Amino acid sequence: MKKIVPDPPKTLTSRPFYSINQDMPSVDAVIHALQLMSGIEDTLDEYICANAGEPGINMLVNAVHHLQMTKALAELLLRRQAGSIT
Repeated sequence: MKKIVPDPPKTLTSRPFYSINQDMPSVDAVIHALQLMSGIEDTLDEYICANAGEPGINMLVNAVHHLQMTKALAELLLRRQAGSIT
């Protein structure tokens, strides 16, 4: 016999797909964040170059600019932490 009413959807968990180690030293966290930002920057750069002249690309160029500024600030924090800048 065929069901007339389908089963309700399964309950979704609110568990994230990733977790952050709360014990990670701050310097390691900043280094990891810089690596993630580099990946985002590379991806955006490839997409922008492949779609030059398309509408909306200027917004992505703006996003790359902000990403580069954020990376510069994070690198400044690392240099301060290392003691090379006060």
